[in-house]
Amino acid sequence: MRWIGLAIIFLSIPMLIAWIGRDMRRRDLAVLAAGALMFCTGPLQITASLVAWPAWQGISKGIILSLLDSIAIALLATRPRQSKRAPFLPLIALFTLPILLSVTQAGVKEAAFFIVFQMLQMTVYFIALAGELRRPAAVSSLMKGLSIGLMIEAGYVISQKLSGVVQAPGTTAHQNILGIMVELSALPLIAAVLEGKQSKLVYAGLFAALIVIAGGGSRGTMLYFSVGVAIVLFLSLARHATPRKWQIFGLGVLALAITAPLAYATLKDRFGNTEITTEEDQRAAFERAARAMAADHPLGVGANNFVTVDNLQGYADRAGLTWGSATRSKPAHNAYLVARAETGWAGEIGLILLMGALAFAGIKIGFRMRKAQHLGYALGGAGAIIAVAFHSNYEYAWYLADTQRLFFTNAALIAGCMAMAKQGKARPGNPKRPGHHHALARRP
Repeated sequence: MRWIGLAIIFLSIPMLIAWIGRDMRRRDLAVLAAGALMFCTGPLQITASLVAWPAWQGISKGIILSLLDSIAIALLATRPRQSKRAPFLPLIALFTLPILLSVTQAGVKEAAFFIVFQMLQMTVYFIALAGELRRPAAVSSLMKGLSIGLMIEAGYVISQKLSGVVQAPGTTAHQNILGIMVELSALPLIAAVLEGKQSKLVYAGLFAALIVIAGGGSRGTMLYFSVGVAIVLFLSLARHATPRKWQIFGLGVLALAITAPLAYATLKDRFGNTEITTEEDQRAAFERAARAMAADHPLGVGANNFVTVDNLQGYADRAGLTWGSATRSKPAHNAYLVARAETGWAGEIGLILLMGALAFAGIKIGFRMRKAQHLGYALGGAGAIIAVAFHSNYEYAWYLADTQRLFFTNAALIAGCMAMAKQGKARPGNPKRPGHHHALARRP
């Protein structure tokens, strides 16, 4: 099956190149497919492994190729040569360099290289998507694709809840991973709706996101998604307040009231009569282990090597981690401490700069030409990145390929908005009809 999967992935590249060509509608369909495929994880995943270490207890378990890689390569191969370079590449390189250097420090160097390859995949994907999102039609296609993906996850969550699952993970390995994916996908949709996007599919996607959050029962997701919504709403109103935005706010409160009982029932089933703030002892132990590891290894222990070093060099025992797969097979539940332990202070600083600079760029471009509809979408990307930046203090899931693709999707959205503003394509005005994009026009 592995070789069949690889054959499908490799053969799909020339087929997609031939199909996409220079046809803009097909390019938009490819972007829509990319948005939906990011949620095809677990039983729905379309991947194949060049190298597979299924038993490896780390963030990445091999060199894994996806149909999303094929789409990215096809979009790049068919792009006009005069297209300008994507922004943020020096920033991405600054983050990736400590990961590359950490290979020399790693006890298991091949495992560390898996993360280097993953970052190469994300960079190619970012460049491909950023080049397409310079066009409003492609942005709309992305929003529809993300909505379809969220609806797929909501279907799985509903099915799992009906079968008795307390915390439904959808198609992912864990509900916390799904929660971060929802933050990175639903917040741009909220920004799009606030800026005038009228699409029943997008509305359905947002309602699906609420179902996923309520059914997943992740406290962090409930909190940081709410923080992200508040940030996006505040920024959007500050950018350009309209009666429609206040109406949407009211509808959002109504949708929240509808899904609140499901969220309460999930938390009740999860914790019973205990306080929902309990069960934090092991998180604290993880952090003690990570800090001790970072203190002993200033250059890091190597990307993707945290779990091995944690167990074999005694950090887990000294920190008080209990025995069990939930603790001994996972890195610390703090992306920043994982970065420090695996790639040194340079890795942690690189991660902070990556998140901070992208969020700042999204807010900055969102306040350019305030009545230009699509430039306001960048605020959704910024809000999503800020929410996940806060959430990453309590989760390591940002490092997983599934969540990173959505993160770099938001980076590509911000880059696309920057390109539209720079090229003078944006002008004030509203679309003539839903789904038709006259808010942005080409220069004569």
